[in-house]
Amino acid sequence: MNGERRAVLGSQFSVLGIRFSVFGFLFSVFGFLFSVFGLWGIYFTGDSMREILQYISEHPGLLLCVKVLAAAIITALAFFSAGKAMNALEKFTREKTRWKGDEALIAFLKKPVRRLIIIIGVYFFLGYFSDILGERYLLYLNGIFYILIVSQISIILMDLVSKATRLYSQTLIEKRIISGKEDFLPLVVRVTKIIIFFIALIIVLKHFNLDVQSLVVSLGVGSLAIALAAQETLSNMIAGFAIMTDRPFRVGDRIQLASGERGDVYEIGLRSTKVMTFDHTLIIVPNAAIIKEKVINLSYPDSLVRVSVYVGVAYGADLDKAKAILVAACKSNPKVLSDPPPNAYFLGFGDSSLDLRVTCIVQDWREEWGTAEEIRLEIYRRFKEEGIEIPFPQRTLWFANQPGNGIEGERPKSDGGERRRRKKNGYDEEGE
Repeated sequence: MNGERRAVLGSQFSVLGIRFSVFGFLFSVFGFLFSVFGLWGIYFTGDSMREILQYISEHPGLLLCVKVLAAAIITALAFFSAGKAMNALEKFTREKTRWKGDEALIAFLKKPVRRLIIIIGVYFFLGYFSDILGERYLLYLNGIFYILIVSQISIILMDLVSKATRLYSQTLIEKRIISGKEDFLPLVVRVTKIIIFFIALIIVLKHFNLDVQSLVVSLGVGSLAIALAAQETLSNMIAGFAIMTDRPFRVGDRIQLASGERGDVYEIGLRSTKVMTFDHTLIIVPNAAIIKEKVINLSYPDSLVRVSVYVGVAYGADLDKAKAILVAACKSNPKVLSDPPPNAYFLGFGDSSLDLRVTCIVQDWREEWGTAEEIRLEIYRRFKEEGIEIPFPQRTLWFANQPGNGIEGERPKSDGGERRRRKKNGYDEEGE
């Protein structure tokens, strides 16, 4: 481990030494030339700077060397200043911003920016060799370096988008907004790279005085045809953007769909959202349908959930005692919160029972079904101990003319007025 660390430190110091040696060489050459020019001017014309510049301008070779050296010094200073500016910006973002990804982005941009500065410096150097290279070769070299500059800027932008998206997706995964399985963000990166590529291509073509309008028109017509053919897919993509922006739910949240189905959000994808139900069935819902329909997020704004248990007791039971047992059964469960306290309610008179309901708050919605089952078991046990009957559906039938049922005699005949009313309404006595 120590050997690897020494090797890394040695390589870093060697790179640093090479940089300082290059800068030292350039500054020494620059200082030497100015010293020579100064001594030359003092010997011949005193300390007049005007005569020195006039002498340099009268010697094309010397003037070319001075221009190249000055351009090299400016490029070196720009190279050095860019590194310092990046370091200062990295330090500023480390101290002032909350997102850690910006430090990684700035560190990532250091080498590409310096490489771009070198290419731009070489591009300007070529202008000083027009007499040596000739206009034709210089034109070719200018075109090549112009393409290199545009390509380098495009590559920097593409890599920046890719790196920023990857860092941002990691932040979203940490916050449980996405699960990390989505193909949504990679598609955004690809589309952005394609847009950057075509913009760079148009800039290069325009530099060489080529017809760009026909290319733009062709791309526009092609894009329109693709948009019409993939209208539903684009609608789902836009809905996916809306879900990512508005964040009505996140991966892992428990939701209830408009159809009444409940489940946990398993994945938010490019075209659809996947919901895992309690019986381990995966429901795939298009994003456009989710945006249009009503979705209940049971996990928002917190993890608390209300649990309701319904039970019926026999007619004649002590309702106050039954309600007290329901509340006590909830309070005995450690998963039930004491604040707000559980409450029991008498709902109404059923066909076979007096209907009751008890409600309580559970800390985590994931414990909803298990806690409800535990409360039901506890209610059943306590009702059994207290002798409170939980009736099953039953019906009592009374038969006429049966001894002991309290109904005696035959049905009295209807009087004439009753017969007339029945006949008026379309009934006869035989049908009756």
